[in-house]
Amino acid sequence: MLRKLFLVLFVLTSVSFASEHGIYLRLIKNSNKNLTETSEALSTNLKTAGFKILAIRDVATPDIVREKASEQCGFKAMEVLFTSDEYIAFLTSYGKKYIAAALLRAAVYQTPNGTQVNIVDPETINRIVFNDMYDNDEEAKYSEVISKTKSFRTKIIKAVHDIEEGTAVQKAMPPIRSDEDLAESSKDMFMMVGHMTFFTDEDQFPVIYKEKAENVKTQIAELINKIKTNIKTEKPSEDDIDYRITKSPDVLKWEIVAEIYSADKTAALLGITRPRTEGLSMDIAGASRETATNKCPGIDHAGAFPIEVVIYRDGENLIVRTPREMFRMDMFFWDAGMKAFMNHMSMPKLLDESLKHAMFRIK
Repeated sequence: MLRKLFLVLFVLTSVSFASEHGIYLRLIKNSNKNLTETSEALSTNLKTAGFKILAIRDVATPDIVREKASEQCGFKAMEVLFTSDEYIAFLTSYGKKYIAAALLRAAVYQTPNGTQVNIVDPETINRIVFNDMYDNDEEAKYSEVISKTKSFRTKIIKAVHDIEEGTAVQKAMPPIRSDEDLAESSKDMFMMVGHMTFFTDEDQFPVIYKEKAENVKTQIAELINKIKTNIKTEKPSEDDIDYRITKSPDVLKWEIVAEIYSADKTAALLGITRPRTEGLSMDIAGASRETATNKCPGIDHAGAFPIEVVIYRDGENLIVRTPREMFRMDMFFWDAGMKAFMNHMSMPKLLDESLKHAMFRIK
């Protein structure tokens, strides 16, 4: 009897002390400033805190995939993309592949209650990107990475709060997972998505291109120029065009909105996105939460893009990897629910094919 009681207490204690981590972290609630003012204030404070601003960009919202004016919400969103040389050096000191986590993001978006600011929580992202260490019995090193990440996270939070708009908060936003699940790359959906990991499940972060590594620095520069040229001349497939309404061909044009390089230029991270993918993803994410007064609740996921494309040397080859879109949708949009995933099963594969073809003409 005492043994059973001890086991129950142990389980309850373990649950109560387990930490939960949201992909998004709400930091500003209900500001009365407009998006541009807030984005510029964020940019200024982040620069002062030692971060480098990569872009301040408009994010496409669900209105882009809604033909009827009566179904549109009219809300807008912007995003501040940033990083720092110190942060890149920290990540790549554990291996060039970890540049995959170097893009930091703050989303600024409108709701019926005013302007909100979320960041994509770098601690949560690094708990995912680095969890191959945990899987390889390097738990101490994994813990070290998370501890160091927290210091950067604290600087970001302070920079955002110091814009002194609305109400300063610190609230984890869905999708939310426990630290154990993130470390152990636990699955969200059996036989649909796979393990929540970049580097221990090849299906999740596949190699989509490779060439013999010789002069890596030069090859990366040439490869990125080739990708840029291909993207500019890319024409979407008929399947891509027909998937949802396309008000203009421009909404299907992929664009590189961020470029990050390791200090020695032997690893790179590109952030690639396009309007319809952003708007449709947020439309799906908010469908179950829509109300008469808030027709675009999924806009709170505005920090989910751009998509990461990583280039680095692996053994004898220079390789290019990008997350499989079903996995990425799971990471950033799991809270949309199983029904949403089932109703849009063809979308991730369509995106995988479109992005590969845009960059490398691979079908």
